[in-house]
Amino acid sequence: SAAAGDINNSELADGDRIMPVYLEFENSVVTDQTVPLKFTIKNNTQNVYTYGLLFTLFQYDGAKWVEVEMKEEMAFIMIAYNLNPGEVIEGGLDLSFYYNELPKGFYRYEKKMMSEHGDVLAFGEFNVE
Repeated sequence: SAAAGDINNSELADGDRIMPVYLEFENSVVTDQTVPLKFTIKNNTQNVYTYGLLFTLFQYDGAKWVEVEMKEEMAFIMIAYNLNPGEVIEGGLDLSFYYNELPKGFYRYEKKMMSEHGDVLAFGEFNVE
């Protein structure tokens, strides 16, 4: 999923999955937080997007998305990677590395993707059970 243009817009529908930059988790339900979540990101545009390792995790509290704090101050190496038009990449999210035990709930992983044509948020959602 990705929000086009306004990177604060988290309400865009992705039912048709034709998003500028689409992120999808292999599994949308987490039962073991020590097993990394695998995901793919696909660039559905003709633009090159640049991204880094930095991401943000939110939990839905029933009314809004609230940022989840990492277990300690993390530093991310600021290397820029390119996501070319039509390219699909694979990644992983190790929840146990970045966070203490997460409570059950609905979560959203967001990664900012930058382009000279405008920035987008690639995001994927999952449940912790």
